Amino acid sequence: MMETFLEAARSVPATLQLIYRLLRDQRVDQRKRAAVVAALAYAALPFDFIPDRLPIIGRVDDIVIGAIALQALIEDAGETIVRQHWEGSDRSLEALLGVVSTVSGFMPKPLRRLIGV
Repeated sequence: MMETFLEAARSVPATLQLIYRLLRDQRVDQRKRAAVVAALAYAALPFDFIPDRLPIIGRVDDIVIGAIALQALIEDAGETIVRQHWEGSDRSLEALLGVVSTVSGFMPKPLRRLIGV
């Protein structure tokens, strides 16, 4: 499990590039793209469900909401489109997908539906 997180961490530049490209890709649902933009805005805002000033736990809501939005974006795009935009290795993509799925699992399904992803 730790290897997967390390592989995902090494793929941050490729992940940021993937997000940027998927946000610009008109084949991806506009609502899913908007959810990612909203998640990024939420992470940047000074007020949260869990205040950022609390050590470690303060960033959890930002990470979980971002992971859920990213998972919805990737699922909507589909494997073919994601692979067209991915610049990293296949192994790093699989690691990213695993980490996003794991982190997304921390938020209850009713809350995910409320967010719209």
